[in-house]
Amino acid sequence: MPATVLTKKTTGSIGRQVAPFPMQDPDVIACLAYKGGIGKTTLAEELAQVLNAVAIDFDWSKGGLTAGWGYREEQRVGAPLIDAFELGRPPTPIRGGLRKPDLIPGHTSFVEHQPSADKVAEAVNVWAHQLSRKLVIDTHPDGCPATYGAMAGARVVVTPVVLHTREMRALEQLLQEASDYPLLLIPYMVPRSPSQWAIDELGRLSQRYDVPVGPMVGYYAWIPTRRLRVAICSEPVAKKQQPFVDEIREVAKAVEAYGR
Repeated sequence: MPATVLTKKTTGSIGRQVAPFPMQDPDVIACLAYKGGIGKTTLAEELAQVLNAVAIDFDWSKGGLTAGWGYREEQRVGAPLIDAFELGRPPTPIRGGLRKPDLIPGHTSFVEHQPSADKVAEAVNVWAHQLSRKLVIDTHPDGCPATYGAMAGARVVVTPVVLHTREMRALEQLLQEASDYPLLLIPYMVPRSPSQWAIDELGRLSQRYDVPVGPMVGYYAWIPTRRLRVAICSEPVAKKQQPFVDEIREVAKAVEAYGR
């Protein structure tokens, strides 16, 4: 039976019955945003940690998941992600230990070597089965073959939504172009008192494009300046981090329930 994706009070009663998508076991989850700087990478890393999934970095920017995880491509030989596509074999994840997810690192030259969207969609599902692991893919914010392939290959595409004017415009563009993908909108970096117009606009967009809204994640001023290279959701969880961790766990539950 389809599952209803529940929402927090700040988003009202937004949501819908999600049509079932092809079941995957293991699972592929993509994180998507058409605009940078709205928390997509942090959300991807934390979901991978909570779901015990392998994080895959399709974002070739230097400030992405790979560098934040602690991997430095200039100190390594080869590019595991590019090699995996070119050689037709699954990449070997780098162990993250108990405090950060295992990683298939990205590479700055992936922009020049990314395969077609069809090849990406097929490959990520093959990798999930051959590795017997869930995959959480952090995509590049621009529409490109790797991003479209991750979206096509995923059972659910998690999309953080910041309730600001420009970000809401970017969201509407995304929905105009991609609402036929299995999107799950996550209100993200939500202040204590979000603007009512933004809540109403999110409800309008959700209903117009028939895309569900999941649990919200609040705004935490300490996250952008945090320097520790471990997942926030890893144990032990500091007291000030607990509200964020609880919210991410609720998002993970909604991701698991999506389409099931």
